This record gives sequence, C-alpha cells and structure tokens, in this order.
Amino acid sequence: MSKLLHIRVGRDLKKRMQILIDKGIFSNQAEIVREGLREVLLKYKEETKKEKIGKRR
Repeated sequence: MSKLLHIRVGRDLKKRMQILIDKGIFSNQAEIVREGLREVLLKYKEETKKEKIGKRR
C-alpha cells in the first residue's frame, strides 16, 4: 500500500533542485527527495550502530 508524503520546499531549494534536473543528474524532484531521504536514513542508521557499539564497551 503506497502512501503519499507532501512536502514544501523554499524557492531557493527548488531552484537548486531544478539545476540538478537540468544537468541530468536526476529526472525529477521526487527522485531528489527520495535520494536525500535515503542518505539521511543511512547516516542515522550508521550513527545508531556506532552508539550501540560504544555503549557495549
């Protein structure tokens, strides 16, 4: 089951996103947002692992 998430971004961020699309790095804004979320979640996961290892010592 797919659920939608609506977000608002400022003009400056939208302009930066459009530059990435125009360069062909991403095909649309949704792709940029998905990639950004993936990166943040992976980073958080790694930091959580480090914290757990640190607590074991």
